[in-house]
Amino acid sequence: MMMNGLGRQDIDFNTIWKNIADQVYKILTGSQNVSAMFLYEDVYKLCIAQPQPYCEPLYENIKKFFEQHVDQILLIILDTKSDTISEYLKQWKLFFSGCELCNKVIFRYLNLNWINKKILDKKFGHPPDVYEIQILGLMIWKERLFFKIKDRVLKCVEILIQKDRDGELVQHQFISQFMESLIKLDSVDKDRTLYLIEYEASYLENTRQFYTRESVAFIASSGISSYMKKAETRIDEEEQRSQKYLNSSSHDKMRRLLHSILIEKHKELLQSECINYLKDEKLDEIYNMYKLLSRIEGGLAPVLETVQKYIQHVGIDAIKSIPDRNNPDPKIYVETLLKIYLQFSSIIKKSFNNDVSFITVLDLACHKIFNQNHITRNTTKSPELLAKYCDMLLKKGNKQHEEIELEDKLGQIIVLFKYVDDKDVFQKFYSKMLSRRLINGTSVSDDIEKFMITGLKQACGFEYTSKFQRMFNDITLSAETNEEFKNHLIKNSLSIGKIDFSILVLTSGSWSLHSQTSSFIVPQELTLCISAFQQYYSTQHQGRKLNWLHHLCKAEAKSFFAKKSYDFQVTNFQLGILLIFNTQDSVSLEEITKFTNLNENELSRTLQSLIEAKILIPKKKDQNNNNNNNNNNNNNNNNNNNNNNNNNNGGGEGNNSLVDSANNMQPSSTQEYTVNCAYSNKRSKVKVSSSLQKETPLQNEETYKGIDEDRKLYLQASIVRIMKARKTMNHVSLIQEVIEHSRLRFQPNIPMIKKCIEQLIEKEYITRAEGESDRYLYAA
Repeated sequence: MMMNGLGRQDIDFNTIWKNIADQVYKILTGSQNVSAMFLYEDVYKLCIAQPQPYCEPLYENIKKFFEQHVDQILLIILDTKSDTISEYLKQWKLFFSGCELCNKVIFRYLNLNWINKKILDKKFGHPPDVYEIQILGLMIWKERLFFKIKDRVLKCVEILIQKDRDGELVQHQFISQFMESLIKLDSVDKDRTLYLIEYEASYLENTRQFYTRESVAFIASSGISSYMKKAETRIDEEEQRSQKYLNSSSHDKMRRLLHSILIEKHKELLQSECINYLKDEKLDEIYNMYKLLSRIEGGLAPVLETVQKYIQHVGIDAIKSIPDRNNPDPKIYVETLLKIYLQFSSIIKKSFNNDVSFITVLDLACHKIFNQNHITRNTTKSPELLAKYCDMLLKKGNKQHEEIELEDKLGQIIVLFKYVDDKDVFQKFYSKMLSRRLINGTSVSDDIEKFMITGLKQACGFEYTSKFQRMFNDITLSAETNEEFKNHLIKNSLSIGKIDFSILVLTSGSWSLHSQTSSFIVPQELTLCISAFQQYYSTQHQGRKLNWLHHLCKAEAKSFFAKKSYDFQVTNFQLGILLIFNTQDSVSLEEITKFTNLNENELSRTLQSLIEAKILIPKKKDQNNNNNNNNNNNNNNNNNNNNNNNNNNGGGEGNNSLVDSANNMQPSSTQEYTVNCAYSNKRSKVKVSSSLQKETPLQNEETYKGIDEDRKLYLQASIVRIMKARKTMNHVSLIQEVIEHSRLRFQPNIPMIKKCIEQLIEKEYITRAEGESDRYLYAA
């Protein structure tokens, strides 16, 4: 009995198989379109046939069919004389797509209901060697075709790759399609050896041989500079080829091979050229070298060392060229350092891609240049000169820089500041000079001052700049105090004469000011102002004591002794001397001393400044030699208008003294002085005090003594804090921790630390452990 539809039927296997074979052949050769669904029905009929399904005979026939068809394809490919790879890929594409259609559609029922069952039985120990239809077809292709022509096909692929490397036009898709065919063939085998052994190994070996020959020949003919560009180009080209011709699993292998052949084997030659490129400033060559050597592990290590040594060499040589080693110009010194930093910072940015390792090398080199050059060796001169350079930039009259340029310059200074070992020295000098600028009103602007302080705060923290901020607070409060004092005078109908009087009230401890060395007698003209303010201030701030710093005060005095009147900007000491001449035509040295009570040093300096300004002249002719050094003081005056006749002033001191240059003797007490009635100056406002605002060696020495004392206190405080936390420590560990604790502020020497430990033992903050001389205990 026959059944309709897809039910079980008695069928003729041979007739149906012949139809299936004919149609599958058309699919595998691409000769005609075929309806896969009709073939699926035929396969289904064979698989459910009665009384016995034809599954196994069908599978065997498919296997034989594939074997015969693959053998025919092999003959076709072998008959191809010129374009073997093209024919191989053409046949492969037809066969693979046909097998895929057979597997997924035509023989799908056979796969699911018979083949899979046999495969499952095989897992449980049953021997039948059965595979899904597509895997079966690929295995037959691999065994009966590929292994027989692999050498011929691989040779074709090698030739194509070689032509591609030589710059010839090739069919790139042939190479990539062949590589993909091997990966698909490998999918039927757990070992996956075709791609790795037959293709990848050959590809890598040919690459190694080719670039080994080419690199050696190219260096010999064109030199190392041209080779670096060539190597970079070749590496980029091969990486692009790898994306097309190699599986992703091979990319790292290819990259390592290229780096080994093109870079590793020639790295010593590349590294040795670094110093020449630096000397000749060949930035492009340096960049090419960096790009290559950065690809290999450890390739840049010798370059880093070379760059660091070269920066140090150039920097030290540049510092050696600075004149006057004992007293270098801060501007020349700091701008030399800046030039070195900016030069190599630019090189590192352009040629080393701003690599962190090279930035670190620059920092190390600049640190050594800054702290260990021939000017600063065994001294703390660098931070002092840096602070003085900042003072030059931040003073009024600095017309070299606009505000934006000045901010950029100060930003560069902050970078140099980070290299300073002894940041406390910079802090002391900067504080002292900031005090002068604020007291004298010579800051270029408050915004620029605060910009610099912000940079220092970011570098060293709030505590480092806290005094600077308190100085600004004092200036702001002083302005308010002056206004309130004037209102007080008006409200209470009080008079202080015709003097326009203003003051600065400075908090003790916040300002770095030199101490007053003389008990100055205030001129009678100023006593009323001072007593009126002192009385007012005591009523406003009970418990506070005012200590008048007359050596820092300044005044503006109007003169009428010459042909025209002049406004002289003077210090209080200068004013005290000049006011004497209101009542006397000539005054002896003894009388000046009596009226001012200035000590010998202050009096000498002050008189000398007035003589150099040609306001006073010695009455006796034999003292004229004292004016031999007055070459250009007459017109060296700043146009700094100040309406305050008495103001706290951070005035510095000049280096000249009233000494006879011929016999090096001080003038006698009877030496008399008179005003220069022939005085003449193009300016109507003359700044006479400028010659006294220069720092003297004595003041510089005093600053360093203060730094030394501050360091001792800092170290003692550090030792106490450390011991309080640890309770007990041995000598070596304590020394090391104190050094570590202090290194961001300054570099302490061990003898100083030992001395501080001994002082703390004497003060009973710490004690030595009994029986252990090198161990300390914290004394609560």
